[in-house]
Amino acid sequence: MLIGDNLLNNKNNPLVSIVVVNHNGKHHLKICLNSIYKTKYSPFETILVDNKSTDGSVEYVKKRFKWVKVVKNDSIIYPEANNIGVENSRGEYIIFLNNDTEVDENWLKELINVVRKHPSVAVCTCKVKLFSDRSLLNSAGMESDIYGFVFNRGLICRGNFEIDRGQYDKVEEVFAAYSAAMIVRRDVFNKVGGFNSDFGFHYEEIDFCWRVRLAGYKVLYVPRALVYHKMGGAKTTYTMRHKYFIEKNRLRTMIQNYSLFMLLRTLPVHFLLKSSEFLLHLFYGKFNVAWEILTGIFSLIKKLPRIIKDRQKVQKIRKVSDGEIIKYMKKYSMELDMLLKGYGKYVLR
Repeated sequence: MLIGDNLLNNKNNPLVSIVVVNHNGKHHLKICLNSIYKTKYSPFETILVDNKSTDGSVEYVKKRFKWVKVVKNDSIIYPEANNIGVENSRGEYIIFLNNDTEVDENWLKELINVVRKHPSVAVCTCKVKLFSDRSLLNSAGMESDIYGFVFNRGLICRGNFEIDRGQYDKVEEVFAAYSAAMIVRRDVFNKVGGFNSDFGFHYEEIDFCWRVRLAGYKVLYVPRALVYHKMGGAKTTYTMRHKYFIEKNRLRTMIQNYSLFMLLRTLPVHFLLKSSEFLLHLFYGKFNVAWEILTGIFSLIKKLPRIIKDRQKVQKIRKVSDGEIIKYMKKYSMELDMLLKGYGKYVLR
């Protein structure tokens, strides 16, 4: 069902589909869906993809939010649920929004104004602030180093956030979008193959945005598109193995998207950094975390034949060189830099 017809209705506006993935998040949905309903843009549709919730989420939404289209997913795999949301949508633009968010009434209008103005832009990401303290930043887009480590702009270290003083108030290119709130052109989403469901959890937006860049498109940060994030509300059982998925998917992203030359240049340093981190975890007695790093890497090795096939598909969409890609990446190790600056609690988590 389309809504927002009484809010800045314009027949020239493109239809936007908002995809919200939910897993036992009934306690978040009232705030999230009410804020979407108040959005000052039309037309848009909202699709809730429910990942096997057992808390009554589906019944609650069907009763209280009849304008939301509910789609049941038989698994709890987050990127797969986003792909299913797209399959069940009709919009020219797709928004992926976490269920533990609240959106500003003008957020969608700001995103559409920017993405339509720049034909070379395929993805835009919002300014995401903390729901609990709206003076603090959660994300102003994602940055990456050439060794695969990614970081939210605005996040100093785990549990330590920058105060929003306007330092990120410029529309600008970023390496990747933050998956809690991002908009994508449907045609480009289909062209690059959507999200890779094999990732399970973590890094799927990095891999996706990297492929978008390989196809010759840009990723922009839109500071006036405001979203407030509770953080952690979209968790599934996958977060119980956080480090496992981080290590597996970080390495897979590099293998699939880099040229052979860049792999030969970066993988030795990547493995040196991971070996050092592994030994540090052992030294500090964090054997469970060390084990997750090890199992993540071995899991990737077992899937190498599948990953190589995926790499071949990805390289076929390449329109630009790695030189164009790494313009928006740090040339030093952000992971090592954080350790040297004393933020080891974040890196060694």
